Amino acid sequence: MAEKRTYRKVISASRRVDLVAFYPDYMVQRLSEIGIDNTHTLVIWTKNPQNMLLHSELRKTLEELDQVYVLLTITGLGGTVLEPGAPKTEQVFEQLPEIIRLIGSPERLAIRYDPLIDVIHQGKERICNIDVGLFEQVLHRAHDLGIKRIITSYVTIYQKVEKRLTQNGFTIVRHPLEEIADFIQGQMMPRANMLGMELSTCVQPDLTTKGCIDGETLMGLHPSQERCSLAKDPSQRDACHCTKSLDIGQWFSCYHNCLYCYGNPSPTPVRE
Repeated sequence: MAEKRTYRKVISASRRVDLVAFYPDYMVQRLSEIGIDNTHTLVIWTKNPQNMLLHSELRKTLEELDQVYVLLTITGLGGTVLEPGAPKTEQVFEQLPEIIRLIGSPERLAIRYDPLIDVIHQGKERICNIDVGLFEQVLHRAHDLGIKRIITSYVTIYQKVEKRLTQNGFTIVRHPLEEIADFIQGQMMPRANMLGMELSTCVQPDLTTKGCIDGETLMGLHPSQERCSLAKDPSQRDACHCTKSLDIGQWFSCYHNCLYCYGNPSPTPVRE
């Protein structure tokens, strides 16, 4: 019987909370416990990557790893009452040239224009990123930096999310999934394709087959083309196309306080 092949781990940091923004010390500790020699790629999920540059121990750890791949969420709504603790789009893009130098290539950074959401605040202010103009602003800024990949999805309104939004004065403008699929395929994908960029979807709607964490992509970008697992991640939803990784996050408090988030049970006081 053939021996089952083992690979170094792809580490996810993290779907559960923005470790880079708020828990860099914990992140460094966990990566040390796992061991750099056991890590194929560190995949970072964040809305604010500045600690990759400013936190000395984290930066040192990142520089020692063979590969870092960043899934950077920019919805275009950072700093609004819907994402009060998240940085504004311009602030994030200002950090990206140095972030790209740190990780070695713009192809190791993907923009998550995610989630697509449409709400009305206090019966007056429309806050919506299902908007071609807003998307194009993000798309062109990313393209100018050499970034090749965009990921998007439509917001999932869980019961606790709807309650939180309602309590904070938001009315959800619901769009049929077919309408969102048409918007992505008819408006977003053609604009990305014209710039030589790839747009994929994350679970909802399920229009593409590449996961946010994609083993084929990580192998192709790896300095030595080292193989990693291509098995579907069994811990994710059925429609998720991500390949296997080890998520090192916990359900810690997140201080971005995005009101549509399914993680935080309630808004978290901003830390001083």
